[in-house]
Order: sequence, then C-alpha cells, then structure tokens
Amino acid sequence: MVKMSVGAAISETFAFLRANWMQMLMWLGGAVVVVCLLGWLLLRNAMMTMMMAQGDPSAAFGALGSFFLFAIVAGTIVTAASLLIWRSGLVGGEPAGDIGWGLGAGAAYMLAMIVVYIATVILMYIVLLIVGLLAFAVFGASGMSIESLSSGGASAGLIFFAILIYAAIIIFFTWFFGRLSVAGPLMAVNRSSNPFTAFGESWRLTSASQWTIVGFNIVMAILFFVFFFVVSMVLGGVMGSAMSSPDAGAGAMIVALIVALLIYVPVVLVSVSMPAAVYRCIGSKSGTDVFA
Repeated sequence: MVKMSVGAAISETFAFLRANWMQMLMWLGGAVVVVCLLGWLLLRNAMMTMMMAQGDPSAAFGALGSFFLFAIVAGTIVTAASLLIWRSGLVGGEPAGDIGWGLGAGAAYMLAMIVVYIATVILMYIVLLIVGLLAFAVFGASGMSIESLSSGGASAGLIFFAILIYAAIIIFFTWFFGRLSVAGPLMAVNRSSNPFTAFGESWRLTSASQWTIVGFNIVMAILFFVFFFVVSMVLGGVMGSAMSSPDAGAGAMIVALIVALLIYVPVVLVSVSMPAAVYRCIGSKSGTDVFA
C-alpha cells in the first residue's frame, strides 16, 4: 500500500486528462449520443403516459418502470465508456476491442454500486434512528417539536447537534465511496468483470490514504464550485442577452446549450480522471492475482 498526497492526486488527475482528453471526448460523447437516442426511444411514450395516468396507478408504475430501465441502460453505457477510458489510459491499447467486456463489466459495476448504495443508505437510516432516539432523550420532546423549531425556540445545542449530524453524513459518504474509488480503474487494468472483488481490493489499497482521498475529493469539489461560479458569471451575461433579445428563440437555446457544454464537459472529464489519478498514486504496482 502506497500513501498518496493531495497534491500528487491533483497533478495525476490533470496529467491523465491531458493525455487522454481526446479519447474521453470520443467515448463519453459517443455514450451520451447513444443514451440520448435510447432516451428518445424508451421515454417518448412514458412521458405521455405519466401525464395521462391520473387515477391509473398501473400506468404510472409502468411509466416509472420505463424510467428505471432507461436509468439502468444509460448508467451501463456511461460506465462502460469510463472503463474503456481507464483501460486505455492506464494500460494502453485500443478501446474498441474491449467494447463487449466494457458493457458487461459496466453493467456489473453499476448494479453493484446500486446494491452498495442502497445498503449504505439503509445502514445510515438505522444509525439516524438511534441518534434520533438519543437526541430525544437529551433534548426532550418539547425541544424537538415542530412548534419549537418553527418558532425559533430550538436550543443552540440542538441546532449544533443537527449541523454536526449533517456534516457527519457528508463526511461518511465522502469517506466510504472514496474507499471504493479505485474499483473501476482496478477492473479496467485487470479487465475484470467482478466489481465486488474490485471493491475489496480498492478498500485495501486506499487504507493508507483514506483521509487524504477525502481531502482530495473536498479540494476538487471546491475547485468545481469555483469553476461553476466563474464560468456562470462570465457566460451568464451572454446567455441573458441572447434570451432577452426580441429574436430570442432557437438562438437562445443554442447559446444555453453551448454554456451548458462549457460548464459540464470539463467537469465530467475531470471527474472521470480522478479515480484513475488516485489509482496511479496508490495502486499502480498492485498485482493482478487478486482478479485471477
């Protein structure tokens, strides 16, 4: 196990991005196009069904099923594209030859993440129930009543306690999923389709740098926020002028689309680069026998 630094992870993130941005644009862009086409095919009738399903629960549930199916398929395609990018960037080779593996591994990885997320949320609610009972015992029923909270009568201790719990939840999820953050790159490097083995190996590799990874994710989140703010301030005036003009219409929509692309495309590319960067910092010398 290798201990990384936040600076090294940031450096590796942008190094991976510089070396692979064309592949990332091609594969992620292609994935988005395919997802949009599938969305049009799968959801065009579901939207109408949702609007016309008043008083018909079966129709509404059927439409929700279409949305869920689309989410699964879309997640599989985007995850497969990410796996192909990680494999190409970390190992080399032509991603086109691994599309079949990528789709299978992407589906397995995404479904495994859903299972892990649901289990984590259930555990969180159990813990929150226990914490809530403790808070009830400490602050009493009157201190936690709706009337007390709405009238501003809640004690400073209760407010501080609520803020502390909220911060603890954010830190926990950042820490927990940070421990699993190199599972995708591990699957890509070893051409594996077993996400749970990758989760275990990721947990082992990140043990020496678990809080550094939390710090890295927090720093990157701050950078994303600053980027959003700056780009929104710079381009917001342009978009506002385009939409307020008398001829606003298709042109305004095009400007809005360009602004969205300028904001979200860099964020997506950096987000895909981050797990690869962490893997390069802590796991580039790990053996492949774990996945045999």
